[in-house]
Amino acid sequence: MSKTEIMELKHRVAFLEATLADVREDNEIWETIFLENSWGMAVADAMSGKLLKVNPYYAKMHGYEPYELIGKSMYDVLCASGHRNDCCKNSPKIRNDRYEYNSVHVRKDGSRFPVRINNHEITVKERRLRIVSTWDITEVELKEKELTQYRESLEQLVKFRTDELEKTNERLRSEILQKESIENELAKANQEMIDTLEGMGDCFEAVNTQWIITYANRAMVKALEANGLDGNIVGSDYRETYKLGSKTINDACLKVMHDGVPVRFETYALIMEQWVEVSIYPTESGISIFLRNIEERKKIEKAVEEEHHRLYSLFNSFPGLIYLQEENNRIRFANNSFQAKFGPCIDQLCHEVIAGLPMPCPDCMSSMVLRSLTAVWKEMVFDNRIYEVYSQPFIDADGSKLVFKVLIDITDRRRADRELARLERLNMIGEMAAGIAHEVRNPLTAVRGFLQLLQSKVETVAYHDFYQLMTDELDRANLILSDFLSLAKDKSIDFKLINITRIVTSLTPLLTADAINQDKKIAFEFDEVADIRGNGNELRQLILNLARNGFEAMQAGAALTIRTYALRNDIILEVCDQGRGVDPDILENLGTPFLTTKERGTGLGIAICQSIVARHKASISFDSDHTGTTVTVRFPSSENL
Repeated sequence: MSKTEIMELKHRVAFLEATLADVREDNEIWETIFLENSWGMAVADAMSGKLLKVNPYYAKMHGYEPYELIGKSMYDVLCASGHRNDCCKNSPKIRNDRYEYNSVHVRKDGSRFPVRINNHEITVKERRLRIVSTWDITEVELKEKELTQYRESLEQLVKFRTDELEKTNERLRSEILQKESIENELAKANQEMIDTLEGMGDCFEAVNTQWIITYANRAMVKALEANGLDGNIVGSDYRETYKLGSKTINDACLKVMHDGVPVRFETYALIMEQWVEVSIYPTESGISIFLRNIEERKKIEKAVEEEHHRLYSLFNSFPGLIYLQEENNRIRFANNSFQAKFGPCIDQLCHEVIAGLPMPCPDCMSSMVLRSLTAVWKEMVFDNRIYEVYSQPFIDADGSKLVFKVLIDITDRRRADRELARLERLNMIGEMAAGIAHEVRNPLTAVRGFLQLLQSKVETVAYHDFYQLMTDELDRANLILSDFLSLAKDKSIDFKLINITRIVTSLTPLLTADAINQDKKIAFEFDEVADIRGNGNELRQLILNLARNGFEAMQAGAALTIRTYALRNDIILEVCDQGRGVDPDILENLGTPFLTTKERGTGLGIAICQSIVARHKASISFDSDHTGTTVTVRFPSSENL
């Protein structure tokens, strides 16, 4: 071999050695990469699947040591049942000879886990090899699952939020439409309110919390201008504008602004120069003020008040007792005469006030009057007084049903009627006496004379008792005629100053003798009294009649008392007996001619006494109970005649 060839051979050997060193270095690099890679790598026969080489991570991933896998088919040992053909089914080609897919492997302990496989085939010295890169994607799948769940939740949330947003958007659109509708309605209502405020006759203005007048209607402007003031007050300060106005209104505005409580009152508005009804209301922005002209109403109220005053004056000046009775029997109104008679009585029950009864009067006509709506006249007695009661149904202004009642005291009228009837009877008797007294007395005198003549004869001694009886009866008839003549006198023509005590004193012996003869007692009680104008004979007849009536009313042993005394401007004559009293029915009609309780009485004694009393312008009264009767004659003194 030549040097050249040797040198070329050496160069080739050196090149090969260098190349071998590079190859070894490369092998070491690839070995390092293969062994220390963080994912599983394996080299297997492409046809049988026998593992020729595995890195530690691949063995550890499956729970083996590397040597335990060498020579075993990865399809039989590592691929889970049903996943041996995943490469054929699911492997999308990345490049011509490279596949990547997911599958499931089995660990040594039999547990299954998901893997991501990337493999490709290579041919080395005509031998087909499969280079397999494997990743345990358990955590990845968990994360992907979590991510999927999160994505699904997010999608649901997004869908829910989207639905909510759509609903909210729809609701907002509806609310916007409603708001627009409300705003339109409010604008319409506001315009209507403004039109109303502008069209009404009442004055109105609005004031905010800074006391700035924000609105005044047309009526307010006109009212101010009508009194020579500037009507352009919107935007001005209320206190400055009305500083010369009514202090009452200004103080009320200040109070409502401060307290937030509405007020209403009537006052005279100085600026407007008229009476107004003021209504002040708090608002969110301040206060609203209404002023209503009430001049006409004030005039009407004044006229009504004057009419009421006239009506009340008429009622109060009316001598009758007037009152208004409610359905529940309470007194709503009573005139002065009624209250003077029964005292304060408003809101009290009428039957308690008038009759002193706890329940309505049994014969009360109020309920019937209210039902029939018909007026009723009726006589009733209260407190021993006789009243004509007029009941008229009445509807008050408030709609309540009332009874208008008028009580007219007719007690005196009834007494006057009885006295008039008595006087008429006395007048009739007087006329009878005047007509027949002389005609009857003359025959009686003749008859009595012949009876006395016959009684004096001896032949008629056997009939003397009969003659005496006839004479006594003729004397009694003559006495009746004398009484007739006494009643017939309408006046005394011989009146003079006379003292009633001296007249009674002059009759003392006669009256004492009568008392002794009847086994009775008599007492005299005299005071010094003034003179009266009268007729002595008539007064003696009066005293004798009253005393003898008293004697006849008493039992033996009883006493009769005659008194005279002065009472204020009157002279009193009293005759008191201790009899059994007079029946109330008889007492009421004493003085009626021919009314008597005596067996042989004429019923003219008291009538004659009353005639004498009347001629002397005196009065006579009778007071009687079971202990006796007192007759009181009241004479006016001569100074009062």
